[in-house]
Amino acid sequence: MISKGKYLIWLIFSILLVSNVFVFLHSMKLSDKINHFEKEIKNLHQENLTLENKIYAVDSLQYAASIAAQFDFNQKAQPMYLENLKYARGQ
Repeated sequence: MISKGKYLIWLIFSILLVSNVFVFLHSMKLSDKINHFEKEIKNLHQENLTLENKIYAVDSLQYAASIAAQFDFNQKAQPMYLENLKYARGQ
């Protein structure tokens, strides 16, 4: 009985050891994947900030004024009133 008990204990110990190594190796792979995705998230965050700054620059009034100056637009438009019959009738 004692020898069967020893073999059973060694068998259980061996199974636990192998499972511990498997879990350790699996956790190392997951750790590498997590680090990879964290780096990718940081890169995407930086790219997002860059794109936001470009959007703010394009959306600004200074950008609109510079584009208007390039196309020779006047700063103030001359309003057309419908009180003049020429514009009201479309002539």
